[in-house]
Amino acid sequence: MRIKTKLADRNVLISVAFLLVVPAVAHLLFSWRGFAPVDDGFTLAYSRRLLEGQVPHRDFIIIRPFLSPLIHTPFVLFGGDYTYWVSRLFVWFQFACISWIWVCLVDRVFDNPFNNVTKVFVALVSFAASVHYFVLTAWHTVDGIFLSSIGLWLLLIPRRTTGRGLGYLLVAAAYLCKQSFLFMAPLCVLLLGDWREKKYWLTITLPAAVYCGYLLVTGSFTEAILQMTSQSGVVSTGVGSYLNFGSLLGVFAGYSAMYLLSTHALPLLPPSRIRRYVGASVLTVVPALFVAAGLYRGSLATVSFGVIGMVFGALLYRASTGRTRDGDKMSLVSIALLLAWSASLSVGYNSPALFLGPLLTILAAFVYSRSGSPAPRLLQAASVIAGVAVLLSFGASRPYYIYREQPSSELTEPLDGVLAGGRLIYTNPNTYDFLIDLNDLTDEVSARNRKFAIIPDVPGYWVQSRQANPLPIDWPQPVELGNQYLVGRVTDDLEAQSGEVTVIVQKAHAFYLADGFVPLDEDQYPVVQYVRSHFTKTSETEFFELYE
Repeated sequence: MRIKTKLADRNVLISVAFLLVVPAVAHLLFSWRGFAPVDDGFTLAYSRRLLEGQVPHRDFIIIRPFLSPLIHTPFVLFGGDYTYWVSRLFVWFQFACISWIWVCLVDRVFDNPFNNVTKVFVALVSFAASVHYFVLTAWHTVDGIFLSSIGLWLLLIPRRTTGRGLGYLLVAAAYLCKQSFLFMAPLCVLLLGDWREKKYWLTITLPAAVYCGYLLVTGSFTEAILQMTSQSGVVSTGVGSYLNFGSLLGVFAGYSAMYLLSTHALPLLPPSRIRRYVGASVLTVVPALFVAAGLYRGSLATVSFGVIGMVFGALLYRASTGRTRDGDKMSLVSIALLLAWSASLSVGYNSPALFLGPLLTILAAFVYSRSGSPAPRLLQAASVIAGVAVLLSFGASRPYYIYREQPSSELTEPLDGVLAGGRLIYTNPNTYDFLIDLNDLTDEVSARNRKFAIIPDVPGYWVQSRQANPLPIDWPQPVELGNQYLVGRVTDDLEAQSGEVTVIVQKAHAFYLADGFVPLDEDQYPVVQYVRSHFTKTSETEFFELYE
């Protein structure tokens, strides 16, 4: 009993150390690098609206449920000048938590193939692969993975069953971050064998019931339906995007590698030891090296499709061989595939790359959980080299491939005094000049006792701005205004305020600002077209036009 207690205490200590040290180090190394005046601050701007008492869907347009902005409200409330800085620390923590939880889940279900040192190493590789060069900002997809992972930990790690209800509640809450996680909770109930328990079915419907009740009480139910159903590309993002060479090759490689790992004698193939070593290398070393190469080149989408294909291929092999005693393993792998697929349902980031780390962890567990692992020293050495390659590539690529930014060496301009809440963040000279120009214009408009609106980008401006956004949307771009009704709601609001608001319209395309001045294509932005045709231009600067 005393030995078990010491082991448990050691595991807790390692977990706490990982969850504190890894995010802190990553934060200090990378969080100061870059600001993209498109996605950055998008979720936090919604959080600001919640803190102002605005009712989601009724008072402002949000095409997803609003749990994600609610999660991040403390950083807007208490962050002050350091809002972006502290918010980014929490995002690092989320990725570290996701990676560590999945290493623990896989280790538990696959009969403890990893010792503590291996767990830490695998979790570091998983962390690097998952966060890669993704934009470092509060984001609904990351929140959904985060809540689902914590819920699964409560369902699978504790020996007692008292936390199962809370576990299912957290998994279900993920669909209030983004609709793409809707299938996670019911399929978890089925795959984890709790489908006979009515209380768990009631539990996973509770978040939806509470949300619908809130919508009815606030009179925003109809608006919520119109907004949350404005995007309908599930077939193209969830099926069509997976019909590619990378996915198909991954399925073949995963199935073949598991076949080679089989202990049965196979005619016309090399001796068993060599064959199994090849299979093990294909499952562990090869995908890690591909991830390292993808990180170094700044291109991970195809690699992530290949890795999810490998996991699916390995699962198919297990299912085809009738390994009934592997039920728990197959359930966890199926849940992981579902979570990766749910995270990939996105217009702007349509790949399972955000869940790449846990998928690599599962592939490693398929190999190291087998009895009599082939050539253990040689395989372990090769796996360590491949894992180190991932970490080195992450260290090299993260400062270079910064979302909508120049490399770190060019980030010479501080946002302190330029963007409210942006202290300790640095950007490139182009974006800096853009924000300086915007600040001068907002000061000029405010001095005339007029309200100002900014279109179509820079949602992050509103996170800590001195004036609230007078429009019902912070980022009026095509994804967020997916139908004519939503566009009409914004233009109607502009018309109603035509004598009170000055509209600041970008001349430069913010997506390409880091690379230089690219004229904004108004054909992509109906709201910009409306302002230019219905308002009068009063002045213009290098980056903006003013309309009243």
